[in-house]
Amino acid sequence: MKLFNSFDFELDTSFSLKTVAEVTELLQHDMIYVYHHLNPGDEVDLKFAGTNLKGDIRYQVFFKTFLLGYVTLGGYFRSYFEDNSLLRGRISSVTKEKYLPISQLDVELDIIKLKNAS
Repeated sequence: MKLFNSFDFELDTSFSLKTVAEVTELLQHDMIYVYHHLNPGDEVDLKFAGTNLKGDIRYQVFFKTFLLGYVTLGGYFRSYFEDNSLLRGRISSVTKEKYLPISQLDVELDIIKLKNAS
């Protein structure tokens, strides 16, 4: 026990669960203006866009005022993001090749509420 107490540990109180979602239906008409500005870590806004036939939640992904595409949150993650009309996320990864449009875009979201597992 003495050995354990000799180390200085600091607890990280900023811990939060995150999920990564793929942006589908990438819209090229707005993307041509901002694709060279999109980098991992940049902030994006997600606005509620309804649900699909299965009941999964859909969000529009905006970078500043430009619509990039849609994110669908379903299954296990649907209950964590219900009742949120506006979310804020960060770009997790961008796949692009020189002189070509973006082929894949992933967004990282913080899980807002947790349910008790008792």
